[in-house]
Amino acid sequence: MSTAARPDADARPTPTPTRGATTIPTGRRAELLAAAVEVVADGGLRGLTHRAVDRRAGLPEGTCSAYLRTRVALLVALAEYVGRALETRVAALGEELADCAGDPDAVSAAVTELTVGWVREPSLVRAQAELSLEAARQPDLVEVFERWRRGLLGTVERMGALAGRPSPAEDAVVVVAAVEGLLVTAVRMPAAQREPFLRGAVPLLVHALHDGR
Repeated sequence: MSTAARPDADARPTPTPTRGATTIPTGRRAELLAAAVEVVADGGLRGLTHRAVDRRAGLPEGTCSAYLRTRVALLVALAEYVGRALETRVAALGEELADCAGDPDAVSAAVTELTVGWVREPSLVRAQAELSLEAARQPDLVEVFERWRRGLLGTVERMGALAGRPSPAEDAVVVVAAVEGLLVTAVRMPAAQREPFLRGAVPLLVHALHDGR
């Protein structure tokens, strides 16, 4: 019988997630969450079990449950892991766009590179899409997973306000929803088609918003 690996000192088992408190996963915990992303990307959330994560990570059975005792704890930790990866990219986008809000070409180029970077990690996008749907059914996921989306909404809203849009908050909701749709569409395509699709579609979206003032 396999013996579960003992949790690292920096990542003790957490039977109950703490809402609003996040730490950057390291060591074995990070390894488990990276494996969980792949499990969800391949089989959806129905396939997300402690045993499936252990198998994907190549770890002894019982390792994942030693760190994240319940499925809710696993889901919340995964949402934090995926959300943090997306938040980092959104923050970088906000800094890049700070000085070019009125330039649709510059905005288009920055947003295009953001989306292209995301689809180069298709498992992350698929996991995000799955978790986004699950958040409608799991209150524990809503706050954790909406952080990155609020960051993106705030960035788009600020850009809209600086560009003189009359309703930047409403525009931001539409733009973020459209970007999410483009990402999900792209990852369903063969790998070779994803980047060309986004390089054509994102500028259309940005320019349509800018020209519709």
